[in-house]
Amino acid sequence: MTSEPAVLRLTVRQLLEVPRFRLRLVAGESGLDRPIRWAHSTELLEPGPYLRGNEVVLTVGAALRDADSCVAFAGSVKASRASAIGYGVGDVTEDVPEALSRVCERLGLPLMAVPPEIPFLSFTEWFAERLASTHDERHEREETGRLLRMIREGHASAEVLRARIDETGLDHGSLLAIAMDVPENDLPGLLGVDGDTAILIGSEEHVWAEPAGVGSPGPLEHLALSLAESVAALEVARRTGGVVRGADLATFPALLRRLTPDQVSPFAEQIARPLRDYDNAHGTSLVETLSTFLAMGGAVGATSRSLFLHPNTLRHRLARIESLTGRNPLQFEDRVALAIAIWAGPTN
Repeated sequence: MTSEPAVLRLTVRQLLEVPRFRLRLVAGESGLDRPIRWAHSTELLEPGPYLRGNEVVLTVGAALRDADSCVAFAGSVKASRASAIGYGVGDVTEDVPEALSRVCERLGLPLMAVPPEIPFLSFTEWFAERLASTHDERHEREETGRLLRMIREGHASAEVLRARIDETGLDHGSLLAIAMDVPENDLPGLLGVDGDTAILIGSEEHVWAEPAGVGSPGPLEHLALSLAESVAALEVARRTGGVVRGADLATFPALLRRLTPDQVSPFAEQIARPLRDYDNAHGTSLVETLSTFLAMGGAVGATSRSLFLHPNTLRHRLARIESLTGRNPLQFEDRVALAIAIWAGPTN
């Protein structure tokens, strides 16, 4: 997790709401959701070469003497991917030049009036303070993430988190872990970041962005299991979407969803494909027969009735399936392999 995306959470709209600056929007309302990374003051007519992007460019308008200069200045700011202009009134002019307002409105570039009593230095100081706090927050979340991984892997006791959990006000009796992609906004609870995964120690009361994996709730000593469940559930959720809970993992369908394409491929190629090719070549329905047989728990009688077949006809088809795949549908271990091929792999 890098510092820049965290800083870029601030938008022009949010900067306008910061009380200390008392900014007033003059033009360019359509660009209010542009991110802002830093503040840069300049009186150059074309400041573009000195900008890196996502700045609020501050000026008192010393070089903006006519409409052409306003067009040149705003165009250079926009071309450099800066996010907004802050015009300091009361120094060169008593108000924002009308020509600058017109061109910024046309470009969709937010233009803000900065009161005369607000020094431009206060913007850079504020951004520096914000950047420092972001670095501290990032470091704390990464440290927490490493600690949560150690607890999940059995290298540390969950007791080391007791004081931090107390600070969050969470109920020690119903703690659970939620694994998700690193969120952009603050979430209630104890948050740790490990690579591209965030782990939140929270409760069921909150709603999380999808995909997410949710471990089972319990006391502090249960947390290691909840962490392991949440990470495993997130792997499934990233493939299927939605929120997957730890309680849903101990099922055969959940196990199938955890298989990667590379893991499924041998079953598809060695089992599903021969059956599909045989059906296509001979007009048979071995895949349908096997699917029904599996759904009926390997019961010959129930499958025969469901397919309106004589039991001997069904046994003949099962023998054909064994000859094509090398797996006997009447044997449990072979039936598991056949189920993976039919239910997790492509069959048409």
